[in-house]
Amino acid sequence: MPETAKVSAASSSPSVSTLPHHRRIAKDDMNDAVELKEYEALIAQGHHTKYRPLFTALSLVQETIYQPFTRCDKQALYYQKWYQRISIAAVVGGAVTILVAILEFIFPRADEFLTYFEAGAGIVTLILIAIGQIGQFKEKWLTARYKAENLRLLKFRNLTDSRLWCPPIDMKLLREELEDEVHKLEAHNYEKAKAWASEGVHPRICAPPCENTCDEALHELIDYYRPKRLHTQTEYLSQKAEKSERKGAWTARVVRWVFFASFAFVLTHLVLQLHAKYENDMATHHAQEVIAQSAKEHGTNTHADAVDSTRITPSGNETATKVSTGAADDVFFAMLLVALAAALPVIAAGFRSYRGSREFERNALRHQATRDSLEALERQLRTSSDLNDKFRLLGFCELVLEMDCREFMRLLSEVEWYG
Repeated sequence: MPETAKVSAASSSPSVSTLPHHRRIAKDDMNDAVELKEYEALIAQGHHTKYRPLFTALSLVQETIYQPFTRCDKQALYYQKWYQRISIAAVVGGAVTILVAILEFIFPRADEFLTYFEAGAGIVTLILIAIGQIGQFKEKWLTARYKAENLRLLKFRNLTDSRLWCPPIDMKLLREELEDEVHKLEAHNYEKAKAWASEGVHPRICAPPCENTCDEALHELIDYYRPKRLHTQTEYLSQKAEKSERKGAWTARVVRWVFFASFAFVLTHLVLQLHAKYENDMATHHAQEVIAQSAKEHGTNTHADAVDSTRITPSGNETATKVSTGAADDVFFAMLLVALAAALPVIAAGFRSYRGSREFERNALRHQATRDSLEALERQLRTSSDLNDKFRLLGFCELVLEMDCREFMRLLSEVEWYG
């Protein structure tokens, strides 16, 4: 067997020096199925003292919390998707309705068709808003997300419960109490979620459950917590912050450039109007000078010349037609400029509504702030060797994550998705 194969084979078997949280990076902080198998293998090797207490605690939360969390998380993703679809469609429908109404002033010959089209677009928009209001996708999304995130908080809060670590351990009682808490949480509605968001966090002192009885197992809990909870959350927050920042930046640019384009059309229309007025005034002034000069030179034939000037010749009729066509074109172009100047703010308003329903910048800042706090706490947690300090820092981490959840609920619950 090649040397590299020997090394690979040796590293694939569980050992005390190669722990589960060192072998891979956690991607899901709620599913502990893989960790439980790895800890079970380590316990089978005889390392009961270090791994049995954490294995027991993880088994409890896996069996009581993971399935309800998965159910609530799937519901949240489902309703979030429909909320986003309906809100975007309603914003687009409202913008199209107003744009068609503006087009009726530019194309009066197509007024009947545009009127029907406008009515259809308006009816579709109203139907979309009604579906969103009746379906309550935003409320259902936030309620399901509230349940899922509180189940996540419950899991890691329960892992520090002293009754899971200090003998005698009554697993039947702990399971019943945890199941009751999960059922109560699943029964909460949107009003309860809003009330929870309006409350402040209630800090609790987090300390090692037992002293000098299971220190080795508690250190293993901290080693499990860092990659499973902190690394997963900081990676998620980094991705969400980057995504929100990117979307916020390009939508802000669209709104900004649409505003400037609208202003440019207004200025163009103004310049053309002033130029047309100037040319008209100059033409009138020139005609008056010609008439005055002609009267001075041919005073005796002024009346006859005036009569002759009123006669329409074929060439004069053609010239008049050209002038009339040119004037009509100028009027149409002026109306087009005015319509564009009026239509672009409608598009900008649509983008603002879309941005308002997502709160890109505020969410990006929230993600960045939470990530920064967690990274600072993780550094301290990594370098500390004192168990009391580690649990104190763990409590701070959960406090930061709970504050972030409440801020998320406060921010999104006040968003008007169709306004």
